[in-house]
This record gives sequence, structure tokens and C-alpha cells, in this order.
Amino acid sequence: MSEADEGLRNISIIFTEFGDFCKKRGQVNEADTRAKVIDRILKEALGWPEDALNRELPVHPGFLDYMLQTGKRRHCIIEAKREGMPFDVPKSLKTRKRYKISGSIKTAAEIKEAIEQAHYYCVETAVRYAVVTNGYAWLIFRAIREDIPWRDGDVIVFPGAGYIKDNFTAFWNLLSYPAVLDGSLDSLFSQALTVITEVQRPIELLRQPDAHLQRNRFHMHLLPFIDGVFRDIWERGQGEMFEKCYVVNRILRIIDDDFKLVIEDTIPRHIESLGTKETQAGFRDAGSMGEKIKQTVIQGKPRILLLLGGIGCGKTTYINRFFKYIAKDFMDQNAFWFYIDFLTPPTEDKLELHVKNSLLSQLREKYGHLNLESRDALLAAYDDKITILRHSIIDAEQLNEGELTKRLNHYLEKWMENVFEYVPRVIRNANTLGKSIIICIDNVDQLSPSYQANIFHLTHLISKEMNATSILALREESYHAVSTRKAFTAYNTNLFHIASPPFMMLMSLRLKYAREMLALPDDEIIIKLGTGLTFDKKEISKFLNIIEYSIFTKNKNIIRFIESLAFGNMREALDMFATFVYSGATNIDKMLKIYDRDDIYFVPYHEFAKSVILGERRYYRDSASKVVNLFEFGQERNSSYFTRLRLLSLLLAHASDSSSEGMGFVTLDYVYSSFLDIFDNEQDLSKAISHLLSKQLLQVNTRATDTIEGATHIRISSSGWYYYKYLVRAFAYLDLVFHDTPIKSITLAHKLKQYIIDVDALSDIQENMQERISLRFERTNAFLDYLADEEEKEHSIFLLRTDMGILATKFMPGIISQFRKEQEWIGQRVTKNADKQSDESLEFDDSILDLKNVTEQGEDLTLF
Repeated sequence: MSEADEGLRNISIIFTEFGDFCKKRGQVNEADTRAKVIDRILKEALGWPEDALNRELPVHPGFLDYMLQTGKRRHCIIEAKREGMPFDVPKSLKTRKRYKISGSIKTAAEIKEAIEQAHYYCVETAVRYAVVTNGYAWLIFRAIREDIPWRDGDVIVFPGAGYIKDNFTAFWNLLSYPAVLDGSLDSLFSQALTVITEVQRPIELLRQPDAHLQRNRFHMHLLPFIDGVFRDIWERGQGEMFEKCYVVNRILRIIDDDFKLVIEDTIPRHIESLGTKETQAGFRDAGSMGEKIKQTVIQGKPRILLLLGGIGCGKTTYINRFFKYIAKDFMDQNAFWFYIDFLTPPTEDKLELHVKNSLLSQLREKYGHLNLESRDALLAAYDDKITILRHSIIDAEQLNEGELTKRLNHYLEKWMENVFEYVPRVIRNANTLGKSIIICIDNVDQLSPSYQANIFHLTHLISKEMNATSILALREESYHAVSTRKAFTAYNTNLFHIASPPFMMLMSLRLKYAREMLALPDDEIIIKLGTGLTFDKKEISKFLNIIEYSIFTKNKNIIRFIESLAFGNMREALDMFATFVYSGATNIDKMLKIYDRDDIYFVPYHEFAKSVILGERRYYRDSASKVVNLFEFGQERNSSYFTRLRLLSLLLAHASDSSSEGMGFVTLDYVYSSFLDIFDNEQDLSKAISHLLSKQLLQVNTRATDTIEGATHIRISSSGWYYYKYLVRAFAYLDLVFHDTPIKSITLAHKLKQYIIDVDALSDIQENMQERISLRFERTNAFLDYLADEEEKEHSIFLLRTDMGILATKFMPGIISQFRKEQEWIGQRVTKNADKQSDESLEFDDSILDLKNVTEQGEDLTLF
């Protein structure tokens, strides 16, 4: 029998005998606890020799219960309390073993007092570590620190007899005589706080880490069609495209039966309560907002209309379609309308100047034929000032007509130079012609919160100055952030929400339109696309056949990838498709060759994903990719490769919960306290939240994507759900993200670098395919083995067990298991040249989602 096994047998006997003693005696004192439990556990269960136990050492103003000491080396002090209620560990602290001293542990007054007393004794005796125990519960902490305030450190809690027996190995490995002599306390309380500074990213070892990937040969043939058909249709402004390519009367709602997932774009709760209306466009109308704009024009009452929606949901297309197609004739007859674009924004101090110069430029370009700046029009616009002049410095009765005209012209020229006053007067005067003034302000989504706030205020100003109705398109969170400032109280503000269309429907219309284009004569195609580039209609038609059938008809894996990562941003989704078409990682020549041979070709998921992940680069770089690295490791306190995965898993466990902010939202306080009690990694967690929020794997209740400031709740998004459920285990992902992952083992980092070079040396042709894919599998397995080893180390350092909750989940076994299945499937595809087979049949394993005791996954998760 080993020492640890004998210790477990003895401690069971000790707890049983002391329990019987307590039942007979009733209340017991500290002397009883020390003699019958603590002494015996130290000697009989933990193997401490009698001469290493120093008792009742005098420490002003009292006596120290125990000092564990070998020779001159003092290892720790033990503060004993009597068994019973005065030192009962609260139930809320009995599910995990690591807490911050300044955290939830301090809510137990008796424990807090005992820890403070033990700390005092450690300071007085210059001993680094302390144990507080009543015989049943054992609390271990580092009382003297050189790196942080001692209360910011951790306390390890073994909360009771049953827990100690169930986890005796951990108890033995921490407090036994051989373990302490071997440095167990130093290892636990130092290693967990160590910041690894010597790390190496494999990409940084390459000679040209940021080398660009040359586009494939075929991209020049497809360029006119991609830019002309698969981009934002508003840029072309053609009525035909608005008619044939605009997704009408649809709200994003994707139901994925395989994943039990619902992706839905709905009005956020914080703006729904303000009377926000959903605007759903039809084939010949622009929905509720379109009707409100027409009504406003007819009534001639200035309003502020807000069109709210996420990035890339189609706000710009909606506005342009309405004014250039749906209501073009109506607007030409009844309004002067202007469009202010902030795609290329000025500096904030030039904001008003930019808007008024844009208005003036459009006034002259669109309505110059109406002579809105004629001399008579200007005299009318400045009638109030001219009246003052006539009654002051200009005596019209003393001047002939020529002299009067000359004097007035001088003032008019001077006034025209002041664009800030001139533009409002001219436009306001145009309003007297019986037409309404409509000013659209768009593309402010990418600007800073302070910039957007200034645009809010400027919108209010110009609406008032010009007696105009302003239409402002912006994200929901922008309105939420500024609405409390009551910038629009002077006008009747109407809120409308536009939802993202389903990507499948959008692509269906675009592909149909592309086929119609290909059926036209070459000269007509050139005119419609506005290009002089040559293209091969036959080859393009074949490629579209491959895309339409293998991606948009058969392969839900690829569609799921696009829809989840785009997160409702149709501009981003179209860009992913374009990236795949252009990418040098996309071997279109191979696709066409196989298609000519077999009349079919299935684009495999890993090929599509690789092209999108790399983009224009030869190597993966997190900061440049559309896809985020979930295994990032930083220099923050207790940084971990798994912080991002743990964060997603915690939020996913609550995805079906209902809160005041909507489905899936939990408080940020809950998230922080959950992590800090175990990992003490506030900076690492904050960094993870910020990065995942910016990439839209997370949502906060303000809908902001650049900050959690002002937010109280957070939830996982459909994008984060997809990363956690699928992408983090996909070969295409794992094979690339290691490029830009910090590796603690310098030897491994160099080995991974060499793998990158070796794979690059093999061209992507059939003769090299098996060797190339084998090398990619080898390097991915080496990366996964490293992560698995790091995960095991963390579980040992933080004493994690699966019964401690979702944050103690082990991710790597599930990731490796699914990767191995995909490795086998891809290997067979390459070996058998099975390009006719879709990877839709690839089995998907749920083992990573170890959430059965936390939430029921059979329910739909509304995550958008």
C-alpha cells in the first residue's frame, strides 16, 4: 500500500472516530479538535513526523497553534479552530476549491477573521504559507507576497471531510510531508501567477511572415462578375439590379435542425420598447418606413427618421433603392433629397463643414437647372438681413438702381463665402417652392462612438436650420448610446428597424441574375458590368454550376460557416464568397478539370474555409483574418490558451436562460466572479471579452461591438456558438491558427515553422496531394498534443475537477476526437480522389459540449 493510500485509509478512520466523539460530547473545544483530528491528520494521514510539528509557539499577543518546520526551514503555520458552526464553510463555497481571498470567501465572517489572524502570525514569524482548519475544512493560502497585495491572492479550500476523502490525492499532493518538502506550496502559489514571457509564434520565425498570397489565375475572368453581381447593389444604382437582386419581405431566421439552432435578427429589446417598427420591403414598396417618408413629404412636417440595423444588414441598399427606384418619380416631383455619405469621414472638427459642402455640391449638381442660387433666390434667402441693411447702412432712396445692386452684390458675395450659414438659407429658401427637404445621412457605423454622437447632434442642428426631414441610418447600439442625451426631443423621432436577409436567398437571386447576364451577347454584358475586361463565359458558367450545386444546394457545412461568421452582415458574407473566388488557396483550375471529367465537383469544407481564413495572406495572422484565434495566449496575469473557450462555454451554458435583457443574457458581474474565483485572471478575461466582442462572437445588451462600457449583460452570439460547437475542431481552422499562436516551447515553435516551410515547398497538384496533406495532419497533431499537455497542466495547477462546473471542462479530448474523424475522412477523399463526394456526410460529434448537467441542448437557441 502506498503512503497516499494509507493516508486515505487513516483519514477516513480519523473523521469517523471524531464524529462519534462529537456526538457523545456535544460541543467540543479547540484542544479536542487539535488532539483528536488535526494532530492525527498531520501525522497519520499526511505523514508529518512529530519533530516537524512545533506547537504553541509564542507570538505576540498570543500563541501560534502549529508551525510545520524541518530543520531551520519553516514551511507554514496552521491556525486551528474548534469544530462546529463558528467555522462552517458556507454552502456557496462548497462546489469549487480556489477562491480569491478578497472575493466571495470573505462573505463568511468567521473564515475571514481566521484568515486575517493567520496572516498576522505569518508576518510576525516570517512564514510565507498559512493553513486555517477546524479539522474538517482546510484553507491554504500564501500570506506573504512580493508580487501582489496578499488579499489579491488565492485561497485553496477543501471544504469538508467528504470532499477531502473524495479528493484525497490532491489533498496529499499539496499538504503531505513529502509533497511540501518537494515544494508543492511554492509550485501551486507561484506557478499559477507566473507570466510566461518566453514564447514564440511560428509565423514570426518565417522570413516573410506577412507575405501576400497571389490570387488564382481564374480570378481575372470572374472579377467583372464578382464586382458587378456579388457586391453591394446600391453601388451600381441600376433599377434592374434593385428589381432582380433585392431580397424583399424577408427577416433573417435560420433554423438549423442539425445544430438545434435558431439564428434570428430581431429588434433589440432596449429599442423595441420605444415603439420601433420593423420595416419589411416588398417588390414594389419599401415597407413601413417608406410609407412614413412619403407621408412626411406630403405633410411637409420636418421629422427625424432613424433606420436602425446591424453592420451590413442592408441599410444603405434600402435607402438607395427607395430613392432611386421605388419612390424615384414621387421624390422628383415632391422633394429635394440629399445623400451624405461618411464612408470617407472628415476629422471631427470638420464634420459640419463636410456636411454643408456636400449639400451644396449636390444642390448644384442635382438641382442646378432650377436656379436655386440665382440672384433673386439669394435675395429671398437673405431677405431678413437685407431688410436690416435697408434700414441702416444702405439708404435705397439715395442710391440709383445700379449702385444699389452693386452694394447688395457685395454683401451677397460675402455671405456666400460663409458656407455654414449660406447652405441652410439656400436650402430653406428652396423649401418655399413647395417641395420638402429630405437629408439622408449614412455609413456612420464604422466611426467612433464620440464621432457618432456628434453626428446625432449635427442631424438635429441641420434639421432645425433647414426645416428638413433627416433620415439617419446607424447601428442599434449607436442609438442606445446617445439616445439618453435626448438629442431629438425637438422633433418627432420615428424609429425603424431593418433586419438582415437570409444569405441563401440573397445568393440565390445573385446567381440567377449572373446566369441571365451570361445568356446575353458579350457587348451587352460589357455595358451592364461597366468593364472592358475579357472573360470566358463558358468557364464562368461551369464555375457557377460548381458553386451553386456543391455549396448552395448540397453542402450545409459551408453555408453554416458563412452565415455564422457573417453574423447577419451580408456585406461580409458576400466578401467571404469573393475571397474564396479570388484566393490563391482556391484551385479553380483543378475544380474545372474534374468538373469536365465527371460533370460534378464538390467543394470540400476545409478548402473553402482555408481560403476565407487566409484571405490575401500566405500565413494566418489573427489581426488580419476574418477568423479569430481562440487559442491566443497573452502576457496578462494567469493568461490561458483556454480563456476564450471557457468564456464561450460559460455563456453557452446559459443560452436558453431568459433575463430582463432577452434570451441568453447573463450579467457581466456573474461572468467576472465565476472566472476570478477560480483563475484570478481579470486582465486576461477582459482582453478575451473585448476581442470576441469586436469579432461578434459575443453580444452585450447595448449592442456595441467596440466596448463593454455601459453594458450590464452579455451573451454568446450565433457566431460564437458556431466557433465553439464546430469551427474550433475543424481541420481547416486548427491547421492554420497555430501559425499565430504563442508557443511556450521554443523547440516546438521551430518545428511548426519548419512544417510550414515543408508544406509550402509542395505544390497543390495531384501528385503531391497525399504528401502535402500528410504533413498538414502531422503539424496539426503536434499542435493539438501541445495544447492537450497545457490543458492538463492547468487542471493540475488550479485543481480543476469536472464536478466544479462548466469552467472546469476539458476541451482538448473532444477537439482531438473530432479532428481525427475529419482527418480520416479527408485522407480517404485524397487517397481515393473522391471529388464527387460531399463532406455533408462527415459525422459530427457533440462530445466537446459537456453541458448535460448545466442546460438542456434540445431547445432552440435564439442567439442573434
